[in-house]
Amino acid sequence: MKRTIKHVLTIFSLTVLVTSCNKNVPAGFWTNFHKDLILTKNSDQGPWGGHREMNWKSKSNNTFTDKELIEFADKNDWKLIDSITFSADTLTKDIFSKLRNDDYSLDILNESILPKLKITDNKIFIFKTTWLKVEPGNTRETFENGFAILSSDGTELKIYHFWGE
Repeated sequence: MKRTIKHVLTIFSLTVLVTSCNKNVPAGFWTNFHKDLILTKNSDQGPWGGHREMNWKSKSNNTFTDKELIEFADKNDWKLIDSITFSADTLTKDIFSKLRNDDYSLDILNESILPKLKITDNKIFIFKTTWLKVEPGNTRETFENGFAILSSDGTELKIYHFWGE
C-alpha cells in the first residue's frame, strides 16, 4: 500500500513539474528575460483563454534592445511580423505594412494595449505566436497576438499576449 501511494505521489509530482514548465504556459518564457528587472507580471488564464502582461524597467538607457528582444522571442517561437516606431496618438491601421489583412490583431492592439500606454515614444513589435486568439463569437481569429512595446530610450519594455476566446 505504501509503495502504491509513493508511486501515485511520484507520478503526480512529475505531472505538476512537467505541466508547470514555462514553455507550456502561454508566453511563460518571458519570465526568464531580464528576471531582475521585471516590475510587474499579470496573467489571467482560464479554460477558454487568457492574457499575459509583463513590464520591465531599468535605470540605464538601452538596457532593452530591438536585437535582443527579437532574438529572445524568436528562440521561443514568437516570429516577428511587423514593427514600427510611433506615438500613441499617431497610431493608425495604415502604418502597419504586414497586418493590413489582419484587422483582428489591430483591434486587439487598439482596444487592449494602446489605452494602457503612458509613454509617448515607443516601438511596437507584433509577433506571430503558437497560440490562437479567437474573437468571442468565433468570427475572427489570429496567431498574430504577441506584442512588445519598447520605449525609445530602451529603459522600459512591456509584453502582451492574448490567446483563446
